[in-house]
Amino acid sequence: MLRLLKRPKTSFSAPSGGLYRAWQLSPSDTMRLPLSTLPEDAGCVLYIKHMVCARGIRVVRRELESLGLQVVEVRLGAAMVMGPAEQLDWARIRQALATAGFALLESPTQALVDRVKLAVAQLLRQSGNTLRHREFIPALALEIGLSRRRLHTAFAQLPGHESLLSYITCQRLAYAQELLATSRLDIGRIARQLGYGSLAHFSGQFRRFAQCAPSAYRQQVAVGLQPETEAPALNDASLEAIDIKPGQARRV
Repeated sequence: MLRLLKRPKTSFSAPSGGLYRAWQLSPSDTMRLPLSTLPEDAGCVLYIKHMVCARGIRVVRRELESLGLQVVEVRLGAAMVMGPAEQLDWARIRQALATAGFALLESPTQALVDRVKLAVAQLLRQSGNTLRHREFIPALALEIGLSRRRLHTAFAQLPGHESLLSYITCQRLAYAQELLATSRLDIGRIARQLGYGSLAHFSGQFRRFAQCAPSAYRQQVAVGLQPETEAPALNDASLEAIDIKPGQARRV
């Protein structure tokens, strides 16, 4: 019987499909549960490649503890440490494990987010696609095969807590920069192609994003000037779904 330290906070779906309550657990409590069914706020699970024997388990535990981490449990392919993911020094963890002959893998949440980012880039570039803002996330959920709530939750769990809607808006405007720079489409058509209901709405969001009007951005590119801010080129890079924060773009 697990000792409950706090009242339940929220619900989450385990991989098996059962519904659990997210409890605050002590290290001794978490040792009794499979890693795959532990509540996310009980600790952070690290997925590790090249662990093939008991010696690997001992080495991974030693490496993690040498970094000052409180290790709950280590099993083949995974380890759990206490504390939220945002507070972990992922670069040091990755380097320490690599030095010992292991590889730190991304979490299932991060893998899902990467799939979502790829699907966003593909939906934006589909021929004839003029999805309005309110239609985009339902279409994205259908493309991924998961609920809208699950997609929103996955983004909210990442460090920085950028929302899915914010990410889509930034990618939409970065693609607008690409179209302004590389096509002869008029600005009104670009706005409609990207799902904006009015040119004023598009122009307002673009100005906040790029710090200039769409027409001014196109003019600067046409005469060979470097705009003050410019988003990453999203042709090949779009398949890697580069993050762009609201109101920011990469300086050149």
